[in-house]
Amino acid sequence: MTNSEVSNDQPDKPASDNDPPNKTAADKEPPDKPAPRLNFKGRLRARLQLLGGAIASVAAVGAIAGGLVGYWTVWKTVRTDVFPDKQTTQRAATARPDIAPRLSLVVLPFANLNNDPEQDYFADGITTDLTTDLAQMPGAFVIGRGTAFTYKNKQIDFRMLGKDLGIRWAVQGAVQRAGNQVRMNVSLADLSTGRDVWSDRFDGDRTNLAALQEQVTARLARSLNVQLVQAESRRSQMDQSRNPDAVDFSMRGWAKVYELGTEITNAQAKDLFDSALRLDSDNTDAMLGKAWCIANGVNSGWSTSVVEDKKTATKLIDEVLAKHPATANAHLAMGSILNYGNPEGALSEFDAALEIDPNSPVAYASKGIALITAGRAREAFSPVQIALRLSPKDPAVGLWHFFLCHAHVHVHQYNEAIEACRRSINLNKLNWLPYVDLISAYGATGQLEMAKQMLAELNAIRPDFTVQWFHQIGYARSSHPQFRLEYDDIVDGLRKAGVREQ
Repeated sequence: MTNSEVSNDQPDKPASDNDPPNKTAADKEPPDKPAPRLNFKGRLRARLQLLGGAIASVAAVGAIAGGLVGYWTVWKTVRTDVFPDKQTTQRAATARPDIAPRLSLVVLPFANLNNDPEQDYFADGITTDLTTDLAQMPGAFVIGRGTAFTYKNKQIDFRMLGKDLGIRWAVQGAVQRAGNQVRMNVSLADLSTGRDVWSDRFDGDRTNLAALQEQVTARLARSLNVQLVQAESRRSQMDQSRNPDAVDFSMRGWAKVYELGTEITNAQAKDLFDSALRLDSDNTDAMLGKAWCIANGVNSGWSTSVVEDKKTATKLIDEVLAKHPATANAHLAMGSILNYGNPEGALSEFDAALEIDPNSPVAYASKGIALITAGRAREAFSPVQIALRLSPKDPAVGLWHFFLCHAHVHVHQYNEAIEACRRSINLNKLNWLPYVDLISAYGATGQLEMAKQMLAELNAIRPDFTVQWFHQIGYARSSHPQFRLEYDDIVDGLRKAGVREQ
């Protein structure tokens, strides 16, 4: 924390008279009982109460009857009414990155005051949840978790941070656990001045962590003069597990998910979610985490039974959505499952995720690649560019630049494709995908010497690469005629570049 006192400088409007008084570490003892749960009565909750029974009933019937089809039909009918277009801010911020949106912010990784690295997952989990909650505020522009965590354990120049990310505010904090007691110190900094405009302390109980997080979200929203009328805390929508150890296992699982993705860490995360579900079979956060791991295994080629794994993941996601339709990550996970083989179905899921959380860079990037696979490559640029604006330092930016490269090749914009492919390779030299498009672009434009150089690099990474194999995996991804027509052109570029046939 840079300032434990409240500054006289306030955002556009002073906080409400109902705000809790500010407290410092010197004038408050550890709590004897959990902090009370806030009851938000915004417009969204009122409307969802009217619709919720029907949605939940149909969702449950849809899940029992055979999946998400019946559920999704109803969701498409009501979602436009419940969730108006929330992505205007993101599109505007991407078109004019020199102008920071009024409600643009980053949640910096919370410090772990327990001085125990094994407890980092707890502080990281709270940071991630708070990012997700604030990302659903109407009109907010929230930098993605991937970029935020590049600042972990680093000294930060707030003014430079604001310029680098094109934002106005930063949320920072610290977490300390003592048994079941949890203390959070949180502050809001104005990046134009580098000064805190608000800080407070929140005390609660590990068994009711969601209520504590809701208090922080609500206080920040009021300080930024935002009414939580169209968004609720994600944690308030999820079931509140009565077993704190199950919550703990789930938090550890998500911490593993966000590590560098390998087959080993993915399996470790899945085991942690299974441990949570053994303690609490209704823990929807663990259900979603397990489904996420299974989907990641399928898409990464680690699955030993793709058909069965997809069935298991789909069933888990259906259970989450039947209880909580407005869960962005559930739609994102479902889109990931559908992305190969059913890109139109995946697009529907990514759109649903963005209706709920318009600040999800992963959903935007995923939508971009799904648009290409659905034969709509010219529409793919905008969502991927928004993802890059939302999380410019994300560990996945190399992959996202490949998505741009791939879209350019599909629409025969070869000069732009070459530039994007090279940028992707510079960010991650081990990803073989941009090499393929780059070689094809060089082949299509007659730059055979450059193609030969890139082919040598590709063969060093994937010595088994052949035109025939690449053709087969592309056709397996999508049967859309426009996609296949464009894909054939990429394959033709590879042949012109001298890639071996088989």
